[in-house]
Amino acid sequence: MLGLISAGIGLHAFNQFAIVAALPPAADEIGGTGWFSWAYTLYFLGSIAGGTGAAALRDRLGARVVLLLSTLVFAAGGLLAFAAPAFGWIVAGRLLQGIADGLIVAICYSLIPANFSSALIGKVFAVEAIVWAVAALAGPLAGGLLTEAFSWRAAFLSVSPFVLLLAVFAVAAKPRVTEAAPVPLSLPTIGLCLAASFVLSLSSVTTEGIVQAVAIGAGAGLFLPALKLDGRIGPKLFPAGAFGLGSVLGRGFWVLLLMSASHSVGSVYLALMIRSVFDFRPAVVGYIVVIMALTWSVVAVLASRVSAAVRRERWMQGGPLFQFVGFLCLGAAFATGSMTLLLAGQVAIGTGFGLAWANVNQAAMEAADRAERDLTSALLPTVSTAGYAIGAGISGMIATATGLVEALGRDAGGGPALWLYGTAAAGALATFLLGLGVRLRQQEG
Repeated sequence: MLGLISAGIGLHAFNQFAIVAALPPAADEIGGTGWFSWAYTLYFLGSIAGGTGAAALRDRLGARVVLLLSTLVFAAGGLLAFAAPAFGWIVAGRLLQGIADGLIVAICYSLIPANFSSALIGKVFAVEAIVWAVAALAGPLAGGLLTEAFSWRAAFLSVSPFVLLLAVFAVAAKPRVTEAAPVPLSLPTIGLCLAASFVLSLSSVTTEGIVQAVAIGAGAGLFLPALKLDGRIGPKLFPAGAFGLGSVLGRGFWVLLLMSASHSVGSVYLALMIRSVFDFRPAVVGYIVVIMALTWSVVAVLASRVSAAVRRERWMQGGPLFQFVGFLCLGAAFATGSMTLLLAGQVAIGTGFGLAWANVNQAAMEAADRAERDLTSALLPTVSTAGYAIGAGISGMIATATGLVEALGRDAGGGPALWLYGTAAAGALATFLLGLGVRLRQQEG
């Protein structure tokens, strides 16, 4: 079962990193520079669509069937991009991969509380952090080498071993689910969530500051009726207490959303800024970016060895403070040209995720009513994806308002960097305050 979950998470992570090197040469060769952002935007939309419907499809068709169908859809998306005669085909392929990825990750998360005891959940997340780190190292390497040695098209096939591995584990494993009632397919609420996500995504595909601001505000505003009308105009999608400030579950959802959004604000332009400010080669830039993921994995493994709930809770609640310090270090690093602060910032952010992420997910899973635990678990990665989409939009708006790209060309990126990472730090501080209300279930020892 651990192999099945790891294959799904590995597919998700490897695919994100492997295609980074392929998209720019693809846009140059077959056209589509203007569509470049849509390759990411529609992937996010597809992932949210798949994630919100995953629990209902799993209960109707079974986890094994949905995972196998998802691997076929994911493979079809990759083949569509591989054979693309125009960039629009790549965008369509990324949409299919996003839908499949949302389904795969959501179902893998939903299987954790049903197949592992509470005492083992933290260790499961530690294993997945290691899988993520390996994918973070291997993805850019595999995608870059295939692009250089053969073609950008080959990079879209580099994820094939993970696709085959997931299919094999899906056939071999016998996943258990809880005995809760089947989750209904809430089309009205899912439709509202997708509408909100689409409006929000417009902020990342336009360079007009006013349009970006309106898109972010309108997109965020559309999520409110999705929550308010959930269960009134159709079956309920969200578990009781979702995003409410008076419950551990609600605060856990907010912490995951804001941690992801804050990191996204700081990471969208990170590689570009490192290259421009420090003039490093692409390989060096890549490894500096990966430091965060590696630190996350190491800290998560160490943190998983702590069994006392009180100690784990303290570290979990302090995680966003490490993130806060890390963003301040990055802002200062780009303003002063300090390599020491740059590395310290990446390590601090990774430490924050390593301390908090697994514990917040576990706290949210266990705070849900038993009948809604599978649904809650399936929605957790979707909440994170929504956070990254929101952060990407905010990052683009700040970059446009401050003239970030042009400032980097004039070696004057310090001011825009402070705005960018100051905003990310503010998000981390809000995450810390909300995280004080997240509690782990008390267990022995």
